[in-house]
Amino acid sequence: MTVAGGPWAGTPWPAGLLGAEPGRIGVLEAPIVDPRVQIEIKRMMPVWDPSRPRRAKDAEDVARLERALRRRAAGSVPSPDPRPPSGTP
Repeated sequence: MTVAGGPWAGTPWPAGLLGAEPGRIGVLEAPIVDPRVQIEIKRMMPVWDPSRPRRAKDAEDVARLERALRRRAAGSVPSPDPRPPSGTP
C-alpha cells in the first residue's frame, strides 16, 4: 500500500498500517489505520520531516489513542453495537 497523493505519493506506508479488525459505525465496516501506527506517525513525523513542527494536537491525539489501547487491553471497551446510529435508516 502506498500514499495516494501529495508530496509523498507512491511512498510505501508502514508495514501493518491497517489494523486487523475493521472499524465500525453501526453496521458499516471499513479498514482503519491501526492505532499503534497512528501513534508512531504522530510521534515520528517531525523526525521524518523536520519542516513539520511538533504540535500540541498530536501529543493530545497520542495520549487519547494510548488511553483507548489501555482500556481495550483491560477489557473495558464495549463491543460495537451492530445497530446503525440513531437517525440512520
